[in-house]
Amino acid sequence: MVDPIDNQCKTLDEILESRRTVRVFNKEIPARETVEQILRSGLQAPYAAQAVGESTVFRRFFVFENGTESIKTAEKLMKQKAEEGLNHFKGILKEQPMLEQRVGPFMQRLQLFVDNGVIGVGTAPYYIVVAELRGIPPVEQESIAHCMENMWLKATELGLGFQLVSLTSQMSENEEFLNLLGIPKGPYGINGCAIGYPAAEMSKVVRPELKDVIQWID
Repeated sequence: MVDPIDNQCKTLDEILESRRTVRVFNKEIPARETVEQILRSGLQAPYAAQAVGESTVFRRFFVFENGTESIKTAEKLMKQKAEEGLNHFKGILKEQPMLEQRVGPFMQRLQLFVDNGVIGVGTAPYYIVVAELRGIPPVEQESIAHCMENMWLKATELGLGFQLVSLTSQMSENEEFLNLLGIPKGPYGINGCAIGYPAAEMSKVVRPELKDVIQWID
């Protein structure tokens, strides 16, 4: 007889091992009900209850659908933010050229955003922003990370692709972007992701053997 708990663990292991970052999505639009399943999983993730106090609305979700005017505006604002960041680092390198090796890869990524747009924003069926209530201490990004992990695993279970859109976190002080969400500047930290069906089969991810990375401390 199969132990149901053991069977459940095997299913979770399969999801964990098959989770991938998807950067290219096909044009098929997942049903809203499917997206809501993913958001429900995110809502169940841990949050900093002691930091935010008794508020019951500690986390909010904003879903942009590809092809809408709102996603076009979000894409424009995020490209502008990437360009600002790129120019900022160019200024730093003029003063401290020895930092090029450290910041160069990030600058290349920003340049790609400036040239081609932010991956997932306007290229995936859905771009989702998660807003987390800030508290003391400020651990909203840690809570969002838990939320994103839940959403990522649920998307994997449902056969959908998932892409973190980390530039979203830098939009938390951009009033035009926050106006799209309908939230004020200050109370929330934000981050985002893109969701849709992957355009190609994902390759196997190579991980080290556990024995090579674990040390038991006496």
